Amino acid sequence: MAVSTSLVPFSNTNPYADNFRLKVRPILIDGESFMIRQSWDERAEDEPEPTGLKWTGAAIWDAAILLSEYLAKNHGLLKGKNVLELGSGHGLVSVVCARFGARKVTATDYDERVLKLARDNVKSNLQEDSITQCIEVKQLGWGTSDLQTFEKFSFDLIVGSDVVYNKELFKPLIETIEALLSSSGILVLAYKPRLLRTRFEILLT
Repeated sequence: MAVSTSLVPFSNTNPYADNFRLKVRPILIDGESFMIRQSWDERAEDEPEPTGLKWTGAAIWDAAILLSEYLAKNHGLLKGKNVLELGSGHGLVSVVCARFGARKVTATDYDERVLKLARDNVKSNLQEDSITQCIEVKQLGWGTSDLQTFEKFSFDLIVGSDVVYNKELFKPLIETIEALLSSSGILVLAYKPRLLRTRFEILLT
């Protein structure tokens, strides 16, 4: 019996976590390059979100990449449409929507620091004036008075990535979707199942 051995270099680093710590993370979506600034290391360790988690909008999570790929490959969903992104964080998905043909894109989140991160990424990734002018970054806390600053039922497409990780936010999230999505509109959500067992889809039906 032949026996072979190999020496494999070992590293204690976690490539998944290391990607979070990149100041600028390169992302390729359907052949298009994006350079997305992250702020993972700028978070305070003891700083809670309303969800009880750390500042999750500071880095690119898998679901945002998956949703961006889906929308880019199905850009017919975007062409000429008024698009709202919920929980946009760094703004990757909104930037992709603008690059792939949406008429207007509104990127939203509740935290001003996260919104600043999104604005920086819009500015650095959308150089053409015609594209930059079609995207807006705006504060929106789900189910709050922020809804009064939006026109009701005005969005053709609402998108969101990893926005269903806390069941306590399901009700205000659904209220927000119902208030802003047009009667013929489409909702596209992407999320990575973790510890949450409740099926958000059931609440939408």
